Amino acid sequence: MYGTEIMRILPHQGKLYASTSMWMESDSSLPKACQLLVLDSPDGGWKLLHQFTTKNLRLTSLQDVTFTTDGAGKEIQPVEMLLAATDTVGPGDAQVFSLDDNTGKLVPMSLGVSTAAYAQTRAIGSHHDAVAGNDMVFACNDILGIISGVYDPSLLSKVKWQSKPELSIPIGERGMAFANCGGVLYCATTNHIYKRTDGATPSWESVYHDPREINAIGIRGLTALPNQSGKGEVILFRSSNAVRHIDPANNYKETVELDLNSYFSTFLKTPIPYVLCAYNDFLPYTIPGTGETVYLFGVFIKYSSHEAQNHPEWRVFRTPTEMYAAEGRYLIRHNSEKNVSYELAEITDPALPILASVRTIAISPFPADNGRALYFGGFDCASQSSHNTGWIYRGIT
Repeated sequence: MYGTEIMRILPHQGKLYASTSMWMESDSSLPKACQLLVLDSPDGGWKLLHQFTTKNLRLTSLQDVTFTTDGAGKEIQPVEMLLAATDTVGPGDAQVFSLDDNTGKLVPMSLGVSTAAYAQTRAIGSHHDAVAGNDMVFACNDILGIISGVYDPSLLSKVKWQSKPELSIPIGERGMAFANCGGVLYCATTNHIYKRTDGATPSWESVYHDPREINAIGIRGLTALPNQSGKGEVILFRSSNAVRHIDPANNYKETVELDLNSYFSTFLKTPIPYVLCAYNDFLPYTIPGTGETVYLFGVFIKYSSHEAQNHPEWRVFRTPTEMYAAEGRYLIRHNSEKNVSYELAEITDPALPILASVRTIAISPFPADNGRALYFGGFDCASQSSHNTGWIYRGIT
């Protein structure tokens, strides 16, 4: 096993799965090929489940989906599936893989052929089309667009993908995340949040636009959660250095919940120019004992070079041009009846290595943990040559 980043940790069928990245790997003896890892028990060790090829630098998406209908809308016994998607280095098939739980093998599926030098499917989502009456799965590839699929038990992969995209992604953007909010499917790209209208001829429309975002970052963490100030749900996300939500029931009114730069500037008592967060989503977690549901998400904090030099006590991840916080810090979003608040936490370890960003958090699926264990994974290479820097920690609440 090897990797410069842990992209996602996800429970499925009583096990934990982790996706890796080989982006910026400096050891030329290792193939630039990502991996899928699995953990069978809390006392066991992570194992290599699947080795991808050098056409696949990063395992960009990992998602658990459940089908309760087939493609025709006929009800079936629920079928839970783990889907994985890689990037594509050079022209070739943009692939999604389904895990065969009986054999532990991945079954490849083609979304289409990309002619680009690089393409990635960073987001997979699921949705029940209320008009067509069937469960669907969606993959967002930055070159091929948003492609839908349905459950088909006659196929080895069990998913039949459409040959044409439902929506083409604007040039220069990439797909970032899916979320269901109030029974409606949304997809975030670099600069937009799109809403799907269900039906035999579905359509998509932009309901939010942030022209300030850039392709390397994008709108992240799309997550539906209860509306703290009213009925229904709102959509939480990170965009332009702030945690925000939009309210579909109020003409998608935008609310800035947390100015990340201001928050960490106050915490560190020095100006902070940039904070990245919520690489995958805002993870809902019900705290054992209190019953409070909070939302957890990692942060990656950039320091100004001047301020970092003035604070030799800071642990710093240095690149040739930039400096970042080395700690594995994350935020806890509290949502009381009266207000929303944020609490900062971090991974502690006497022999703490350079963690430099929590990318993913998962709740332990193991019965012995009784919901009290959390798994954290990460590292962000920040375009810096790296070697075996991907990491996973386990913590107990």
